[in-house]
Amino acid sequence: MKHWGVVGCSVLVAVVAAIVVVSQPAVAKEYVIGVADVVAISVLDNRDLDTVASVNPGGKIALPLIGEVQAAGLTAAELTQRLTDEYAKKVKAPQVTVSLREVNSYRFYFVGKVAKPGMYTSRSEVTLLQAISMAGGILEGVDLAQAYVARGTQRVPVDFVRLMRQGDLTQNITLNPDDTIVLPDNPQLVIYVMGEVKQPGMLPFVKERNWTATKAVAAVGGFTQYAARGRSYLIREEGGKKLTIPIDFNDLMKNPEAGKDVPLSAGDILVVPQSLF
Repeated sequence: MKHWGVVGCSVLVAVVAAIVVVSQPAVAKEYVIGVADVVAISVLDNRDLDTVASVNPGGKIALPLIGEVQAAGLTAAELTQRLTDEYAKKVKAPQVTVSLREVNSYRFYFVGKVAKPGMYTSRSEVTLLQAISMAGGILEGVDLAQAYVARGTQRVPVDFVRLMRQGDLTQNITLNPDDTIVLPDNPQLVIYVMGEVKQPGMLPFVKERNWTATKAVAAVGGFTQYAARGRSYLIREEGGKKLTIPIDFNDLMKNPEAGKDVPLSAGDILVVPQSLF
């Protein structure tokens, strides 16, 4: 598969600038602490209470003097307030500081047209462009207009066309833990082979392959025993109108050198109907 190319110098500069090495802990105030994250807690003038704690599978951290406290699901600011309330029961006017030492619960997913789809983890927050870089880049044939970020049951309003083609960094959102980036195929960059063939489905349209009707049938395993080879046809959209082009594969196979094979275009639908006999 080929990688989709970023067009325009300004876009390239923007993308390169946005793709940085992700190595520092997340410090965003709104980051929500999760299981396996590591936090550092200090209480002013009470060094014995200073500790570094990992969030256990139950979402809690174990601290001196006050025991276990729920941390998962809270921001650093919210945890600071909770610990201040708890330590106030034991210490006079405690001044608590919470900092995020390590982010180990931050993961996100890619589905569709990237070089390496699947799950990714990070020790810090990741922007959309950084995530795309980690996944090896977007592949040729992606439908950017239909791409989206899924967050729970919601879709995050991201315009991938503006981001990738125009370098609009206002669309370069920071991902939340468990976000899924969906990059679907572009239906105009594939060929469909339907009906009585052994493996009906889509074929990627690559100009260098010089796709023809017979090459497409061969690529999907050939005809089934029920194929009406002489009554096949091609559906093609041109100028907003759908054209139907008849194809007689029996004739093509009798005269393979006659130059009658039909060249295919992106979006073509090749249909091999079932024989009536």
